[in-house]
Amino acid sequence: MWQCKDCGAEVSRRSEILKHYKLKHSHFGRGLHIKCVYPDWPALFHIDEIHAEFQRITAIPLESTFMAQLDSHVAQLTSIFQMKGGVAGQKLPKHLEILQEETSDVNLKRTAILKALCIYLGEDEGQLVREYIDIEGNDILRDLQKHTMGIYVINKEGGEMRHCDDIGIFVEGVIILDNCGSVARACAMMLGVIYALNMAYPKERKSSATLVNWSHCIAEEKSRRN
Repeated sequence: MWQCKDCGAEVSRRSEILKHYKLKHSHFGRGLHIKCVYPDWPALFHIDEIHAEFQRITAIPLESTFMAQLDSHVAQLTSIFQMKGGVAGQKLPKHLEILQEETSDVNLKRTAILKALCIYLGEDEGQLVREYIDIEGNDILRDLQKHTMGIYVINKEGGEMRHCDDIGIFVEGVIILDNCGSVARACAMMLGVIYALNMAYPKERKSSATLVNWSHCIAEEKSRRN
């Protein structure tokens, strides 16, 4: 049996805990901290569980829909980024180079789109994706504790920035999901966690528009299916 930490209710399957928590304790993310929940229910924060709960809520698959919508916007967003001027425009070429390379890996292009979108919106890409290289693990954790929510990328020691040891999600300084494989997948999973636990994304961060935009795309996909 799985027991709710807040009210003591018991359910027979761990997947039911997310459903119970969303329905009965919708204040999560608006007062209750993830540090109180994650240590007791680490199994809930697995990719399969996030997929299952998101599909239960929206009736559509999370990752495949997210990736399809992301890929469908690559050409249009690339054109928009090319026309961007000012300080933001000066930061975009490194991402545009990846987007314009025919041989670029699809995951690299997806990462470039997400990072470039943050820059286009006038925000440091590090607000959404925090990258580390040649840094001790404890120093990484201390840095994550300074930020509310995002994706972390640990690059191979002494290697290129495109080669990673780990990519995952953190919330309130706690790593809740690791080994995501790509920034785009981590972004999709973060959206799933927000949906599953009814969390409030930091409104002051413009990079929230990245997830909000894909949320709208997913909602449109759901309406078309209905």
